[in-house]
Amino acid sequence: MSSTYGTRPPNKRFVPGGLTSIPNGAHLLPTAMKSQYENIPFHVYHPTPHDAITILRRKNSHEWLVCGWYIDTLRDGNQVKGLLYRQVVAEPDKEAVMLELKKHDKEATAKFSL
Repeated sequence: MSSTYGTRPPNKRFVPGGLTSIPNGAHLLPTAMKSQYENIPFHVYHPTPHDAITILRRKNSHEWLVCGWYIDTLRDGNQVKGLLYRQVVAEPDKEAVMLELKKHDKEATAKFSL
């Protein structure tokens, strides 16, 4: 098959990414639980502008779940079971997250684990 951008290599298959086990220091956010939170996450870039900490807001509430730094998806075969995050555990990191979160939502309460 050709297109304006060239030809596609024959028999190129999609290889799904993701991990099959939870690495040490990571926690799992199941996909079923994600439906309790808003679709668009809030990100705090800490400690560098390239490291985003994902924060989810519970629907119609001021409760926030600080997921942490995204690692990868957890898959069982071709089905995604959840998202893997590295938790925010250091106090200076937690303070930076709360400072940014309070700028966004003055009445915010945050949980740093499930």
